Amino acid sequence: MTGAKQRQSLLYFPMLLFSNLDSHLLNPARDPLVFDATLGAHGTYTTEHFVLRLSPRTHELVDALTRGQTEGYDIGELFQAYSTYLHETVHWWQHMGSTAGLILSLAYPAQIYGSMEFLQTFARGAGGVKPIKAWAHKAMVDGKTHSDPVLAAANVAVNNALDISFYKQLACSPKAVLALERTPYFESVGHSYLKTYGETVHAITGSCDLTEGQFPDPGLWDPQFLELQLRRCEGFYHSSRPPYAEVGIQEIFEGQARFCQIQFLASSGGPELLQTYRDQGYFTPVYVNAFELFLRLTGIEWPERHDSPVVGLFLLVCDLAINPTRGFPLDIESFEDFICDVDPGARFTRLCLAAAESPELAQAVQTFSALEYEQVAARLTDRCGYDDPRTGLDAVIRLLGDKGPVDALMEEHRTFAYASVNVPVRVMVSHYIAFCRDKRRRPEFFCWPGIWMAGNNFTPEAGSLFISHLSLFQDRDDTEQIFPRAVRGRSPENINKLVNTFFGGMLVFDLALQWVLEPGPFRYDFKWLTGHSENAGLIAIAKRQFEHFYGLDPDTCIPIASPDTPGAQGPS
Repeated sequence: MTGAKQRQSLLYFPMLLFSNLDSHLLNPARDPLVFDATLGAHGTYTTEHFVLRLSPRTHELVDALTRGQTEGYDIGELFQAYSTYLHETVHWWQHMGSTAGLILSLAYPAQIYGSMEFLQTFARGAGGVKPIKAWAHKAMVDGKTHSDPVLAAANVAVNNALDISFYKQLACSPKAVLALERTPYFESVGHSYLKTYGETVHAITGSCDLTEGQFPDPGLWDPQFLELQLRRCEGFYHSSRPPYAEVGIQEIFEGQARFCQIQFLASSGGPELLQTYRDQGYFTPVYVNAFELFLRLTGIEWPERHDSPVVGLFLLVCDLAINPTRGFPLDIESFEDFICDVDPGARFTRLCLAAAESPELAQAVQTFSALEYEQVAARLTDRCGYDDPRTGLDAVIRLLGDKGPVDALMEEHRTFAYASVNVPVRVMVSHYIAFCRDKRRRPEFFCWPGIWMAGNNFTPEAGSLFISHLSLFQDRDDTEQIFPRAVRGRSPENINKLVNTFFGGMLVFDLALQWVLEPGPFRYDFKWLTGHSENAGLIAIAKRQFEHFYGLDPDTCIPIASPDTPGAQGPS
């Protein structure tokens, strides 16, 4: 679909009323890193695959609407399909354009990025055994100490991967701390957050060739966090449990995307009362938990309409909750407050309580304007002791025009001619910078897109903004295979090279993470990428890349079990 066609068809499509909501366009969430819009997966966004997927029927309906070829289609079904497309695009924005989402997205490659030299040391010293976690455990049981360089390298790789894995679980569901406390590798919430931010910011700085001072230097944080451990500050030493939020980033993401979807549907001629959507099943728990907590903490009753100021305030609170500023893009100011400064669930809770202390804010969002966004955001963040969102956006935007690495990166973003080094990180960071630039100019559009993408509020500028920040990768109506989106101004050659280098890098990360943590032989399940069960050529490429980095043929790695596993054996 071309940008011009999409702008024209949405702008001039006649406003018709419809009330026949299809309950099959809804779903409960499953995997915490899969964000869904519809039952039967009519639409999903997968964090670790960076891809937006739509069902064949949804593809058909979205294409018909954007091309203006709608004869024979039900108007309600067309706009419901497009609302699913918007819902999943909001998930892309959350993962690429919000601070917490970017950290969550890049935590996956960061699990390996900072450990590559240690993995190479391990490969030279221990050879092909898998997983490294089991080898390290057995080595310590057998009497090896950290003075052994191979064991030391193994422990760094294992601990980095596990600490970041713990962060992802905690960010998605803060109550995960109750289970993590029973695992021997878990140190503390603060430790997992520190390691994840440190390794991810390190990956961003190194992959994008940034100069000193452009983003924080995590190497300077260690003494401060060591002091917190020594002082036994809550959340920063083993067995200490800080207060945890009732909702995490998963429920905030889903609540935000669902209400944006409903605002689009209602603004496009669908039912205007929220009760209608409740009756039709649009508010299963994962989609409504954050909103109901917001209502409970603020003392506000369920609003009647989709465009109620209460819904506007909720979406603004979601936006602020997932956009912390400390650690990235700004340096840490108060190390003791690091968890509550950056944890999305903690931020959401504190922002709701701040709104309760200023009950007039429940009626502050009347026109969904930039001025309302800025005024309410300033009130809430000031009351919580957080940075105004403009502060973080400005810190990113100031990097532009450096006539150095940032400008070079954004030229790659403009042309898609990315340097073939750590491509996934370069791609995501360049899109984050571009998103920050546009959000600074139009914060109301990105906070309330369902209002601004439909009805009388829709403008060519809104359509252009939406198109500029569509997901990079999606499937097609006839296959699960991932395809790059055709983008105006980028050559087909650059687009095809991008998808090959982006996912080539992801395959190396996948195999390396398996090597570190997963028992048994390597899995080469790449159907999510190609849509096919047989992928001999792609598997061969992945194996060659793994051998290039680590000097090992993955098929020669001997599976071993941890000594605490029944029937465990060492390498033969």
